[in-house]
Amino acid sequence: MKKKYVFVLVACCLLQNLFAQTTITGIVRDSKNQPLDFVSVVIKGSSTGVMTDLHGKFTITASPNATLIISSVGYERQEYKLNGQTSVVIKLESSQSDLNEVVVIGYQSVTRKKNTAAISSISGKDLENIPAASFDMILQGRLAGLNVQNITGSPGAVSTVYVRGTTGISNSYDEAQLLSSPLYVVDGVPQPTEQYANINTGTGTNFLAGINPNDIESVQVLRDASAAAIYGSRAANGVILITTKPGINSDPVIKINGYSGMVVRPNLRDVVLGTAERAQKMGILQEQLTYSQLSNLPFLLTDSLNPAFNGHTNYQDLFYQKGRVNNGDISMAGGNKLTNYRFSAAYYDEEGVVKATGLKRFSSRLNLLSRAAKERITINPIIAFTNINRARGNGDGISPFPLSAGSMPSSLFNLSETKKTFYTGGFDEDLDKNISNQLSLNLNINAKILPVLTLTSQTSFGYNTGKRNYNRPSVLNSNLGNYSSTWNSAQENWQTSNYLTYNDAFGKHSLTMLVGQDVQHDKYEVTLASGDAGSSDQIKVVQGFLQDFLYGYSDYQAWGLLSYYSRISYDFDSRYIFSGSLRTDGSSRFGKNNRWGWFPSASVAWLLSEESFLKDNPAISLFKIRASYGSVGNLPRENYLAYSLYRVNAGSYSGSAAASYNGVPAVTPNYTNGVAQDDLTWEKSNSWNIGTDIELYSGKYTISADIYNRETSNQLFAVQLPTNTGYDYAQTNSVAVRNSGVELILSAKPLSRESRITWLSNFNISYNKNRIKSLPNRGRDLVMSGDRFDASHILSIGSPINSFYLFQTLGVYSTINDIPVNPYTGALFGNSNGAYGPGMFYLKDLDGDFLINSYNNGINPDKIPSGDPNPKWTGGWNNTFNYKNFSLSFFLNFTLDRDVLNLYEADAFGFSAAGNNSTLAGTALPDLSKYNVWRQDGDKADYAKLDIGTYRFYYTSAQSFFLENGSYVRLKNIIARYNFGKNVFQRFGLKNLAVYGIVDNVLTWKASKKLPDPEAVNQYGEYNGNGYPIPKKFTLGIEITL
Repeated sequence: MKKKYVFVLVACCLLQNLFAQTTITGIVRDSKNQPLDFVSVVIKGSSTGVMTDLHGKFTITASPNATLIISSVGYERQEYKLNGQTSVVIKLESSQSDLNEVVVIGYQSVTRKKNTAAISSISGKDLENIPAASFDMILQGRLAGLNVQNITGSPGAVSTVYVRGTTGISNSYDEAQLLSSPLYVVDGVPQPTEQYANINTGTGTNFLAGINPNDIESVQVLRDASAAAIYGSRAANGVILITTKPGINSDPVIKINGYSGMVVRPNLRDVVLGTAERAQKMGILQEQLTYSQLSNLPFLLTDSLNPAFNGHTNYQDLFYQKGRVNNGDISMAGGNKLTNYRFSAAYYDEEGVVKATGLKRFSSRLNLLSRAAKERITINPIIAFTNINRARGNGDGISPFPLSAGSMPSSLFNLSETKKTFYTGGFDEDLDKNISNQLSLNLNINAKILPVLTLTSQTSFGYNTGKRNYNRPSVLNSNLGNYSSTWNSAQENWQTSNYLTYNDAFGKHSLTMLVGQDVQHDKYEVTLASGDAGSSDQIKVVQGFLQDFLYGYSDYQAWGLLSYYSRISYDFDSRYIFSGSLRTDGSSRFGKNNRWGWFPSASVAWLLSEESFLKDNPAISLFKIRASYGSVGNLPRENYLAYSLYRVNAGSYSGSAAASYNGVPAVTPNYTNGVAQDDLTWEKSNSWNIGTDIELYSGKYTISADIYNRETSNQLFAVQLPTNTGYDYAQTNSVAVRNSGVELILSAKPLSRESRITWLSNFNISYNKNRIKSLPNRGRDLVMSGDRFDASHILSIGSPINSFYLFQTLGVYSTINDIPVNPYTGALFGNSNGAYGPGMFYLKDLDGDFLINSYNNGINPDKIPSGDPNPKWTGGWNNTFNYKNFSLSFFLNFTLDRDVLNLYEADAFGFSAAGNNSTLAGTALPDLSKYNVWRQDGDKADYAKLDIGTYRFYYTSAQSFFLENGSYVRLKNIIARYNFGKNVFQRFGLKNLAVYGIVDNVLTWKASKKLPDPEAVNQYGEYNGNGYPIPKKFTLGIEITL
């Protein structure tokens, strides 16, 4: 009996020792014995874990015989068995592999190793502190497959963003319209495309400017359909996932960061000034005028002693200034194993290089995560608010200057203050106030119903308002009285997502299944009121105007989307992987006949590196081949295409010009595009992708390559209707576009682990070929006028979107003997204005009729599609060097094989509609000594003559002479940073202090010297010279950690 009691006592002691929980303390260090902060320490077989503090220390309660899993990005994962120890020191070896990095593919996360889709990603650390009003400007060249073109340097303006090429086609020219904007998903919430409005609509502010770049954890681009199809009808133009920084399990960490710097005014365009201008113009006149004509010249040129005509004014100086940029933000993060939090607040202030332009942004964000019910339930609310005050100069988001090359006045005028006001009166922040507010409430709840089954529910509410008060003084309104307007808009967006996830592993099998439902409802309201021909510039509200000059407008629109979706992912033995998804969307924007769309996708991957013939090869840590095919869709922008539309009181004003009957406002059909269209169907994009991922020597070198083909069909296009229908336009599913190409991503860490210097090099390059496959009216070509109304663009099957449509310039006629003669009539080769003469451009006669029809704005037999405004090659190269506490990085981006139509130069030489002496005298000219211009018979010139006696029709911009190679390579930024370390300022209560300096937009190598900035062109490939320049910025900053 005693033996039994002894046995029970010993067993109890053993069990107590086995299951006893004790406090374990430790410190985690790297291979150089430096403490590592924010390292994850988790007890194996449980969800209990902590993070190390800024000194690498941690405390955790565990069994003395437990095993700890230690992991951190950039280091080898380690399992550490305690073996009864209560105080430990753990060393982590640096890792060059990112195979365990998690990527998001829509409602699901997978490791990069098991990913079957084409995804590009960038860490938020690579975006921090770069001075940009909107973070999408920073993404340029950093991600494969993503083409970002900053068509304007105006702070807060919208960038042109394409994922694997453009698909957008319009029947009219609008350089401010966003044609192929991708879907943005912020913290799991799809943002409605209406957020990315026309740059000249309302406040014209980029919605993405409301996100503080320092709040971003990561950005991912879903490039192929297998990743994007789960987002269904909004993913045809690609998906960009933005994840903001979460809370952490640590003692409170406070970061205070700020930088300040200057924005450098750009180099001015080339014009000749003062006495040099007078001498140049007199030389032109003496070459072309008779003696009697020379005696009757404008006083501006002849009266050189008159102070009023002896100026040296460069009108560009009136609009440019040296700007500044300041940013300050503070964040606090911390928590414990049950609750994590992060709060941030920031203020960004940029004064633009164009007077009265800039952006001021206040942003705040709170991210909470709480665990309950023994950590089976997590609750994650995210709250964000942003206020943006944007100054827009004269109110035009694309071309803020009232002067182009052809309308810039002579420098000889000495401007009075009144004359200066005529040009600069609109450049006043008080005359154009634009306020935007963005509120986002997001609640995520995750409940683990069973060990293998999880329910996720996400509800979000967005409320965004815009207000613009715009005033134009009488001097800028043709002296007809002042103009005032006010714009108020509000948008509400409700979304709810609920989905179940089953995740289990058994034997060599791993299976994940997901099924869910989304509901979205948006509504949009806008009110506009304006008054014209006012009595005083001091009236800056819409009051005191005559009724006939008052205009009022309001609109309300709403739409909804209901979605069901599923996804299955399976892998066998971590070698053979399959993923498939299916989504169906029902949208209120379509009629009852085609309200629902279906979007399937499938992808496979084979990890050859897990096969026996490669598994033990030390050089190859990953070799994966993947392939995918899928279908995604696109919604129309209009909400009520399925219904007959009407207008109430559809006059220009609410006075006598309004449509009415016996004084009662009339209700009339919308004859522009108000015809009901029940049978419109979904735009679909079907694509395939084949790719490979290779990692060598545990991540020292990585290669990712993809080849793809994307066919977009049933695209909506407005077709002009016959007059007898009573309507102007109707939408049709009539356009198809193909984008195909290749992408390559290379990453290298060339130096050995033992080196005191680390070097990380990342390079990406993308090639995309764009072609139109189908057009309405049985594929007829469609000609569009460009920015100069010269029919310079064409939509043609087999050509790129918005291809140039140009006369072919063969040279300049040196003498009259060089001009072809019609053998049937004996007439000289000419055009609609008459015969060509010496010194004019020689345009190719493609149809052989010895006549160039300059005024044919339709299909012109002497024009051909010429050049491609869409870049074929884009990419970037980033190099980062670290030595002890110092780091230095260089980033280059490039755009290659893109054609640009130089409208600025065409204006500079073809500015005059009359060509008379006074027009020449009063208009600025480039320095002709820098150009090979024809002056007399026998000259072998590059540029045609400046004929003052007639309109220079031969200087039409729709000719190949003005087509430039828009390729460029830009050293985008240089970043230098020094961390003083954790011990230097510890006695002052600081955990860390770092200083940094950034130069942005450093240097550009360009193929054409005629283009001041080959990036600052619109999506039609046109450079007009009066756009907002992309400036250079210098900033210095400091970051303090408490």
